[in-house]
Amino acid sequence: MTLPKEWALEMGVGQGTPMTLVPTPAGGLLLLPPAVRERNRCRIIMDGKNPVQLLRDIIAHYIAGFEVIEVVGKRFRPEERRTIREIAQSLVGLEILGETQSVVTLTCVADVRDFPVDATIRRIYGITEAMWDDALQAFLGKDEELAQDVIERDGDVDRLVLLVARQFGLLLRDLLLEEEVGHSRQEFWHYQSVADQLERVADHAAKVCRAALALASPPLPAFGERLRELADVSRSVLSEAIRAFEERDATRANAVLEGKERPEEVWPWVQAAARDQPENALPLSIVADSLLRIREHGYNIAETALDISVKPPLYR
Repeated sequence: MTLPKEWALEMGVGQGTPMTLVPTPAGGLLLLPPAVRERNRCRIIMDGKNPVQLLRDIIAHYIAGFEVIEVVGKRFRPEERRTIREIAQSLVGLEILGETQSVVTLTCVADVRDFPVDATIRRIYGITEAMWDDALQAFLGKDEELAQDVIERDGDVDRLVLLVARQFGLLLRDLLLEEEVGHSRQEFWHYQSVADQLERVADHAAKVCRAALALASPPLPAFGERLRELADVSRSVLSEAIRAFEERDATRANAVLEGKERPEEVWPWVQAAARDQPENALPLSIVADSLLRIREHGYNIAETALDISVKPPLYR
C-alpha cells in the first residue's frame, strides 16, 4: 500500500507501523495510524483574556475533545487561578493536573464509555422536568428561595449538555469510539440535538424563576389555574417527544407533532390577567411565553425522533 509521503511523515508512519482499518457506514475503510489518539493536547494563552473569554476558550477546547489543556500566562495572580479552578469545576471530568507560576494544566479524566449518552439524556430530562415543577410552584407562590434553587440547578443541566457535546466532538475526532460507545456519529448528532433542546427548556425554567423574583405580588388564583393547564399540555408534549426519541417510535412522534397544527389561544387570558394585575404584567407574560416555547422545543425533539427512527440504507 502506498501512502502520501507528507502525511506519513507528519503522523510518524513508516515501514512496519501497525495501522487500524475501520469500516464506515458508507462502505469504505478508514486507515488510522497510532498517532491519531495521541494528538490531544492544546494550549490556551491567558494574557489579554477576561474571565468570560477564558471560560469560552476552555469550553470550546473541552467540547473539541482535547484531553490536556494548558492555560499559559506570564504569571498567574491568585484570582486568575481561582477563575480557572471554578471553570474546571463547572465541566464534568475536568481536573487540574499541575500548576506552575505561568502554566495551569487541565486534564479531562471523564471516559466517554463511563457516561452512556442514553442515560445522560434521561438525567438531563429528569433534572429539567423537576426544575419546571418547582419553577411553576415558585412563580405561583412567589417563593423566592425555591426560585433561587431552580436557577442554580440550571448549571447542572449545562454541565451534562456540555459533556454530551464533548462526547460528540470525540466521536468526530476518533472514529474508533463509534463501536465502543455503541452509537454512530449520525446517531450521536441526534442525541446532541435533543440535549440542546432540553438545555433551552431548562433555561426557560430559570427565566420563569427570575420572573418570579420580579413579581410585586402572587398571581391571582384564576391565572394560576389557567397557567397550570397550559403547563400540563406543554409538559405532555415534551414527555411524549422524549419517549418517542428513546423508543425510536415514529408513530408517537407524529402524534406529538399533530398538536403543532392546533395552536391554542393563550394571549387573551394572559392579557386579561395583566390588566387585573398591571404591576405583574411583564412576569405574567414571561411565564406564558416560556411555557409555549418549551412546547416548541418538544416538537423539535419529536422531529428528531422521526429522523433517528430512519435507519441509513446500509443498515436496512
